[in-house]
Amino acid sequence: MAGYFRAIALDYDGTITDGDVPGEDVLAAVGESRRLGRKAILVTGRILEELWDVFPAVDAWFDAIVGENGCVLAIAGATRVLAAPVELELDEALVARGVPFRRGQVLLSTHAVHEAEVTDELRRLRLECQLVRNRGELMVLPPGVSKGFGVYQALGDLGISHHSAVAVGDAENDHSLLRACELGVAVADAVESLKRHADLVLDKPGSAGVAEFLRGPMLSGEAPTEPRRWQIDLGSFSDGARARIPASQINVLITGRSHSGKSALAGMLAEQLIELGYSVCIVDPEGDYAPLGRLRGTLHLGGANGLPLPEQVGRFIEHRFGSLLLDLSLMGPGDRERYVPSLLAQLESERRATGLPHWILLDEAHHLQARPAAPADGSAKGLCLVTYRPDALGAALRDSIDVVLAVAGGKEPEYGERDPLEALEAIYGLELGSWGDGSPDQVLLARPRVGRAVRAFTIRPRKTQHVRHWHKYFGGVLPASLHFQFRGESGELRHVGGNVGELHHVLMICSPDVIRFHTRRGDLSRWLRKAIHDRDLAQAVSELERDFLATPQQDDDAEALRLALLHAIEQRYIDSAS
Repeated sequence: MAGYFRAIALDYDGTITDGDVPGEDVLAAVGESRRLGRKAILVTGRILEELWDVFPAVDAWFDAIVGENGCVLAIAGATRVLAAPVELELDEALVARGVPFRRGQVLLSTHAVHEAEVTDELRRLRLECQLVRNRGELMVLPPGVSKGFGVYQALGDLGISHHSAVAVGDAENDHSLLRACELGVAVADAVESLKRHADLVLDKPGSAGVAEFLRGPMLSGEAPTEPRRWQIDLGSFSDGARARIPASQINVLITGRSHSGKSALAGMLAEQLIELGYSVCIVDPEGDYAPLGRLRGTLHLGGANGLPLPEQVGRFIEHRFGSLLLDLSLMGPGDRERYVPSLLAQLESERRATGLPHWILLDEAHHLQARPAAPADGSAKGLCLVTYRPDALGAALRDSIDVVLAVAGGKEPEYGERDPLEALEAIYGLELGSWGDGSPDQVLLARPRVGRAVRAFTIRPRKTQHVRHWHKYFGGVLPASLHFQFRGESGELRHVGGNVGELHHVLMICSPDVIRFHTRRGDLSRWLRKAIHDRDLAQAVSELERDFLATPQQDDDAEALRLALLHAIEQRYIDSAS
C-alpha cells in the first residue's frame, strides 16, 4: 500500500548520485517504494541524451524522467518538450565570445564562471530567458520553466495530485521542486538555503539519506511530517498569533452544541482546502455547504438534481483531482441510510487506489455508529467529522482524531443529551476550562495526541457565505409552532409562513399595513433569529427595521422596506445557493 504519498520525485546529481549512476542501495530503495505502489520520478538538470548515455537502464528504475531542469518529460519511452527552445541566435553569440556550452532539446548549459558573458549576450539580443544555477553549472532556460513546473506536468500525466507527492533535492535549482509537492525534503549535505525552506532535512547526505528516507517511518505513515507550506488558517489567538493546523495527514473533529456554528466552521476548512488544491468530498446532509459549489474545481451534485451512484463518485473526483459536494438534503431518511454507507465504502476504495479524495468531510458524523461502513477507524487520515455527539463515534474513530475544534454557544442540550464539552473532557482528558471571552466566534483548539493544552481562538472570516440548512429552512415546512403569522395593524391574521420561502412569497403580496405592523414590533428579525437560527440575516433585517422606524412611515416607505427585505432574503438564500 502506497499510503498517503503516491509519488516520490528525486533530484539526480548530489541527491541520489555523486557520479553518473546511482548506487545499488538507493536504487533498491526506489524499487521497494515502487513495489508498494508509489510512482518514482527522476528530476534532473541533465540533457536526457547525456543521461541515457551514462545510465542506459534509467527508464527501468523510474516511471517518469523530468530532464533539462523541467523542460523535457519522458514517460514510457515517449519524450515531450514542455517549452519552446532557447533561441538559436544565442548559440552564435556565445561561440563568438568563446563560451563553451551544450544544447539540449530546450536549454543551453555552461559553467557558472561564464555567467557575466551569458548575461551580456541575453541583454544585447533582448532575449527573455532565465539563468538557473546548479552548484557549478549554469543553465539558460525559457521563462517560467523549472523543476517544479516539470514535475507538476509529470504528476498530471501519471494521474497523481501534487498534494500526494514528496520531493527530495540538494541544490539551488531544487527550490521549485520542493515547493511543487506536498512535502519538500533536503538531504543532509544540501545547500543551506534549501535546508532552511525544506519541510524535513535528512540525517544523512546524498543517496544514503534518500535510501533511509524511502524505507523510513515518514512515508509509511508511522511518523508523519507536517508540511510547513500547506496549512489551514483558522483565525487568531488572543495574542495575535495565527491559529493554524496542517492541511494533510490529520483527522479533525468539529463539535459543539446544536446551532453553535459547527457547519460554518467546517465550511471554512473545506473552503481553504479546495482553494489550496486538495480534493475534498463533502457529504452534506442538510444543504449547509451549497455556496462551496461555486469554488473552482468543485462539482455540486444532489439536491433537486439528484445524486450519482456511489460507484460513479470516483470518476467525478479523479477528473482534474477535483472536489465534490454531495447535497443529501432532499433525500429521504431511508434512502440516506442506504446511500451514505455505500458512498463511504466507495470513497475509501477510491482512496486506496488513487489517493483521492485527500479529504472526506462528513457532517452529522454521529450517525456513523449505526453504519457499518468505512471509514471505520480513521487510519487513512484526511477525515473531518462534524457532530454534536462526539461520544457517539466509535472508539477507533475517536482515537484517530489529531485536532479537536469545539465551537462556543448554541442551544442548551436537551434532557438526556450529553454536553459536547463534557464528552470531550471524558474522551480525551482535556482541561477545557472556559470558552475564552464567550464570543460566539470563539473556538477551542486541542491536539489530543500531543498533550492536553487547549487554546481559544477567534474564527477568521469566510470567503463563501454559509447558509444553515438552506433547503430545510427555505423550502421545507417547519413545525406549526414555528410558523410566522402575518397580521394586519388591528391584529387580524392575514397570512401564514412555514419557511423562509413562504416568508419571501408573503412579503411580495401582503399589504403595506402588514409590513408596518411587524416592523414596529421587530417580529421578522426575531423570527429569523429564534426559529431559523440565522443570525446574519436576522441582523440585516433588524437594521432595516430600525432604519424604517427612524423615519416617517408612509406607504412609499413601506414599499421601499418591502423591496429591501426581499433583497436581503434573496441575497442570503437564493443568490448564495444558485
